[in-house]
Amino acid sequence: MSNQRLETDVCIVGGGPAGVILGVLLAQAGVRVLVLESHENFDREYRGEVLQPRFTQLMDQLGLRSYLESFPSSKIRRGSLYYRNKRLGEFSFANLAPDIPYALWMPQPILLQALYDKGRELPAFEMKFHATVKKLLREGAAVTGVEAEGAGGERFEVHAKVTVGADGRFSAVRRLGEFQMEYEHHAGDLVWFTIPRPDGWDDEVRLKVSDGHGFILLPKYPNHLQVGVAVPPGEWKEIRQQGIEPFRQELMAANEAFRGFAESLTDFKPFVLLQATDFYVSRWAQDGCLLVGDAAHCASPVGAVGVSLSVTTAVVAADVIFEALQDHDVSAERLSRVQQLRDKEIRSVHKVQERAAKMMFSSSPFIKTVAPLILSLAAKTRLLSLIQRNMLLLSEPVNVHERFVIK
Repeated sequence: MSNQRLETDVCIVGGGPAGVILGVLLAQAGVRVLVLESHENFDREYRGEVLQPRFTQLMDQLGLRSYLESFPSSKIRRGSLYYRNKRLGEFSFANLAPDIPYALWMPQPILLQALYDKGRELPAFEMKFHATVKKLLREGAAVTGVEAEGAGGERFEVHAKVTVGADGRFSAVRRLGEFQMEYEHHAGDLVWFTIPRPDGWDDEVRLKVSDGHGFILLPKYPNHLQVGVAVPPGEWKEIRQQGIEPFRQELMAANEAFRGFAESLTDFKPFVLLQATDFYVSRWAQDGCLLVGDAAHCASPVGAVGVSLSVTTAVVAADVIFEALQDHDVSAERLSRVQQLRDKEIRSVHKVQERAAKMMFSSSPFIKTVAPLILSLAAKTRLLSLIQRNMLLLSEPVNVHERFVIK
C-alpha cells in the first residue's frame, strides 16, 4: 500500500548522465522535475567513463563545458592500432576536432555529482535516491506516474504529466511498460580489468588485434589503464572452466604492461564482464511516457560513444517535453518526436558498431587473418577518419533553445 503521494510535472526514472542532464535542463526552463535513482548515491563502479568530443561539443552548447572540465579528469589525445606488437596506424583527436582535440576520461561519480550539484541550485529540481520503481501508474492507456519503493521498503506514488525512463539498458520502465525491441545484437563480451599505468605511457588509447583475443587499452583517470579483452559470445564461460592458468599465460604474452597483474592472478575475481550488446526499441513513446538513452537505444562499447549518444537524446527530449507540456499534449504521437529526431543517427552508429564488432569479436581464423590488413588499409586512407568523424563528433549542432542554456 502506498502511503505517500508526490506530484510533479516530469518524473525521470534513472539518475545516470541522460536522466540527470534531462532533469537539469527541464528545471532550468522552470519545469518541475523529480529524478528517481535506485542507488543510495553515485559512488559505484562504471564502465562508460569516456566522453568523446561530441559530448564536449554538446556541453559547450549548454554552457556546461568549462564547469565540467574544472573537475578531475584526464584527456585522451590520440590512438594507435596494433597487430601483435606492430603499429599499423594512428590517429589524433586534434585532426578530428581542432577545437576539442581530446576525449575526456571523467569518473562517472564525479560527472554525476557535478550535474546533480547544478540541479540542486534550481528550485524546480528534486532528486530522490534509493527509490526503486515497482509499477507504472495509468489512467486508461496513459502513463500518469510510478509507484516506487524507498530504502526502508515504504511505497510511494509519483504522479506526473510525463514519465521518462532513463534507467539504462536494463530499464524497469521499459519492462513495466511492455515496450518492444525492434532489434538486439550481442556481438561478444568485453572482459575488463584495471592495472597501474606503466611509466612513459602517454595519453593514447590502443587497439590491438592478434591471433588470439583483441585488446583495447584506455588510460583511466588518474593513473591506471583500463583493459578490455574482446571475447566471442559464450567463450568467457569456457575460459573460466579451463581455470586461470591458460588465460594468465595469454595475458603475460600479450603485453609487457600486463605481466605484473598476470603474475599475481589466482582466480577470475579481478575481471568484470560487459556484454557488447546494442539494441533499439521499436517505439520509444506511449501516452505520458518516453524512453531515452540506453533504455531506448543501447550502444555497444565499440567506439565508447554510449554516454554521448544517450545525453544527446536527453537534450533533444528536453525540448520536445517542454513544448508538449506547454501545449498540454503528452500523447505518444507528440513524445515520439524525440525518436523521429534521433532515429537516423542512432541506427547509423549501431551499423558501424556492428560491422566493427564482427571483426573485433570473431573467432574465425579467416577474419583474424584479414583484420590487420583491413585496419592497416583503413589507417592509410581516409576511411578511418571518416568513420571516426561520424562516430565521435556531432554531425551538426543540436538545436538547443536558450531556455535550457545554463547561465
